[in-house]
Amino acid sequence: MNQKIFQVDNLHYHFKITYSKNKLYNLSFSEDKNNLIEKQLSLKISNNTTSKFAKEVQNQLNAYFQRRLKKFDIPVHIEGSEFSLKVFKEMSKIPYGKTKSYKQVAEKIKEPKSARAVGRVSGSNKIPIIIPCHRIVGSNGELVGYSGGGGLLFKSYLQLLEKS
Repeated sequence: MNQKIFQVDNLHYHFKITYSKNKLYNLSFSEDKNNLIEKQLSLKISNNTTSKFAKEVQNQLNAYFQRRLKKFDIPVHIEGSEFSLKVFKEMSKIPYGKTKSYKQVAEKIKEPKSARAVGRVSGSNKIPIIIPCHRIVGSNGELVGYSGGGGLLFKSYLQLLEKS
């Protein structure tokens, strides 16, 4: 497993990706780079060698935050139950700049009574932004929960970024 920490152009957040064999396993971010560094891995992360895959993830995130990319083309590795995988797949179909409620996602995957379970799966998303859990809202359109760094404020920022 490889890791890389980087900062996206014109954004004060630092991102950490975990990847292997050209598949993304995890994306986390924080305003404080030190929050992303695990002491036992810090030497490996500090190494300046960069894979083409890691550079491509960084380039696509840069393009997204500059409003030049609307759909990511990054292979991801997701684990979970059959239900979780259906939720992540449906979540990935929500178009740039649009939102769906947890209930709408539950209905799309033919599990109409599982809105809360959809919320739990969304909250367990290890690859936020790329798997766009920020595009899922409560039934009344309110912001509810966010698995990525920055909490609801960052979720709101991502939605505004996509709508402008």
